[in-house]
Amino acid sequence: MKDENSGSESMDKLAAKLRSNSEDTVLDTLDLIRDEGNSKILPAVLDLLADTDNPEIEAGIIQLLFDLQDEEAVPYLVAALNNQRLKYYYSFLISAFWQSALDGSDHLTLFVTKAVKGDYMVCLEALTVIENFDTTFENDEIQHCASLLMEAIEREKAGEKKELLKSMLEVIEQLSTGE
Repeated sequence: MKDENSGSESMDKLAAKLRSNSEDTVLDTLDLIRDEGNSKILPAVLDLLADTDNPEIEAGIIQLLFDLQDEEAVPYLVAALNNQRLKYYYSFLISAFWQSALDGSDHLTLFVTKAVKGDYMVCLEALTVIENFDTTFENDEIQHCASLLMEAIEREKAGEKKELLKSMLEVIEQLSTGE
């Protein structure tokens, strides 16, 4: 994806092509968006992801998400992580942060919450994102996230997810500014 002033086709035309009944048109449009689009088309792409049952289109959208590399995409991904219609795709949406090297550090609590409430894959992807944060956080936010994790660890039955939550707690505690 490129910056917002690039792209040979208007956003409206691209959005209309995404709604095409032709799989080839939709896949070609996703390729065009990957090469020439900008992050403002993401709501239309994410709506398509929520609505499609075509595995080829799903795969094309997920690959697009992994290739974003545009910090302006972050608010759209955060909104998608708060959209119940996209719950099935939360692990992919979270993964897009580290796959595309996007800075999600302003959303630490969101990643922790998704890890606590989500399945194993959501938890794994959230841990990977948090492990890649290159910043520190205020002690209040760290304490809040640690509390969420400790409660979840207590509730979680023994197993792989519980171990991931424990690992996340260790990582979170290392991110504190100490203030």
